[in-house]
Amino acid sequence: MNASSAPVTTADASPVNASRQAQSPADAEAHRSAMRWLVPELHMLPVASRRCLVRSQLSGASLELSSGEYAVLSACDGCRSLEEHEVRAAQRLSAPAEHRPAIRELIERCAGGGLLMSLPELVGRFATPGESAAPRFAGIAVRTCDRPEQLRRVLDGAMALQARTGAAYPWHVVDDSRQPESRRANQEALRDHGTLAVSYHDARAVELLARDLDDAHPDLQREIHALLDAARGAEVTYGRPLNYLLLHFAGARMLVLDDDVSLDPRTPPSPRAGVEVGSASEAAFWYESLDAAYAASPPLDCDPVEQHLRWLGLPLAQAWEESARDGTGLSIGELHADAGTRFAPDSRIVFTRNGQLGDPGWAAFAAQQLVLGDQTRAWLAANPDAVGYAFESQIHWRGQLGLQLAPRVLSTSMLKGIDNSRLMPPTLRAAPGEDIVFGEAAGCIYPNGWTVDLPFALPHLRSERRRWLTPRDPLVPDPARCLVMHVRAHAPAIAAEHAPERMAMLGGIFRDLGEASDASLLAMLEDQAVEYASGIRFGIHEQLDDATLPAAWKRTLRDWLASPILKLDLKSLRAAIAAPSTVRALAHEYGRALLAWPRLWSHGLERPQ
Repeated sequence: MNASSAPVTTADASPVNASRQAQSPADAEAHRSAMRWLVPELHMLPVASRRCLVRSQLSGASLELSSGEYAVLSACDGCRSLEEHEVRAAQRLSAPAEHRPAIRELIERCAGGGLLMSLPELVGRFATPGESAAPRFAGIAVRTCDRPEQLRRVLDGAMALQARTGAAYPWHVVDDSRQPESRRANQEALRDHGTLAVSYHDARAVELLARDLDDAHPDLQREIHALLDAARGAEVTYGRPLNYLLLHFAGARMLVLDDDVSLDPRTPPSPRAGVEVGSASEAAFWYESLDAAYAASPPLDCDPVEQHLRWLGLPLAQAWEESARDGTGLSIGELHADAGTRFAPDSRIVFTRNGQLGDPGWAAFAAQQLVLGDQTRAWLAANPDAVGYAFESQIHWRGQLGLQLAPRVLSTSMLKGIDNSRLMPPTLRAAPGEDIVFGEAAGCIYPNGWTVDLPFALPHLRSERRRWLTPRDPLVPDPARCLVMHVRAHAPAIAAEHAPERMAMLGGIFRDLGEASDASLLAMLEDQAVEYASGIRFGIHEQLDDATLPAAWKRTLRDWLASPILKLDLKSLRAAIAAPSTVRALAHEYGRALLAWPRLWSHGLERPQ
């Protein structure tokens, strides 16, 4: 195990133990040196020639430093021991050995002055640990649309799970099918699975809810229909069922999955024991066939629903305490500077999610195909023959190799847990990428929210192969990605304390984007296209410099460098962006929906379910 993910001892994890145990001066210094320290977001103000005032955004502590001292502090990052920070700073600055004592003295001074925050201090920001009643669980909702065979497979899995575990969970089928024959087949499948407690929600149920909301809020009819209307023409209404579920089960936890997911939990190819706290990117492995993937990921004897419910909605104080009690240990992984703000009294787990095996979920192209994390690079270096499967087989394993408490809010289209006991945002009714927009909006509204990544995968099995882009194809414009990038750029400006006010500010950001001039909107979209393409290009060049990666993979990467998708000239960039009018309309509609949503969600709380 590397130093950045070393196990945390009880004393390191508990502010009570760290502050109250009687220690000799030598023991106290050894404890201080071994303790892990986070470098939070820092703000620097020049005060004189080569002098500056550095202030912690997290603690408010400040120190006056020289420009050289600030350079050393800026070379530190993450949550590490003082020795690890010293080594990292020295390496980044190429400092000679004789400078190391001065570097260590500075880091210790910054830690003593409050610019670095110890792990016990961070954990002490959580509310007092204690057993709390979990919010009400509404059940597992299956979104389906004109795929009755796949819905039947999900229900088969639900029956097998119930027979194996004895747990009779409530199930809900939200039928967004357009074809009458699909709806009839879905209802027949429900009758054939009569031992399950299944409720059927068809288009009439959604329309009934919409009419109820229309009557209660006649001034919001435009927003209500933008969120809940059936497909118009060629629209694909991925987000409509989720908006319905968020309103129908306001005040409750729920699990949501798509009809092409199989309830057959599989182990990670390289399982990691224990619980890790961090924001490590998910691992990705590729296989020639589904049989090969199943051989690498054998079945896991667990109840996937119970695994989600164990964590969903827990206060972080309670989740941390339970993790620290785990016999395999609690480890600290990648913690970035902005993670510090998520250690707060109201921190809680708002999402849970598991990995996926099979179709990785993207429709045409995703940066994850080309920019690989450390775990995937190591796997590819050890399995060079897998290069050919990355784009050809479409059988991927993606997820965390062990249980992860992640100080961020992420959503996914696989089986996911949503703590809708408190106000959650709506999503786009009829645009691809609705799950990413939903997760990004939730992260803005709950800046202290966390996600638990569960260490198992569920098969994601499509009935037909997707048509992925090749290096010769142009990029398909993605308006939803434009909204996501806009949110990320403006999220720091959302400063309200409570969720409804934060949602209103987010709605205002989108409404303003919807009213932007053609010139400013085009400039923003061009800037986003540059950021997106250059980020992928940087990731590719970083891999080309990695001596451990197979030559065949590097040839693939070079092919993509020549792709029109990644060109940075103005003509290529403009060909890759969505039409400003499309982005404007989507932003304006979503902004109005966010502004209206707290009233609609509150009505859902009062409505019989």
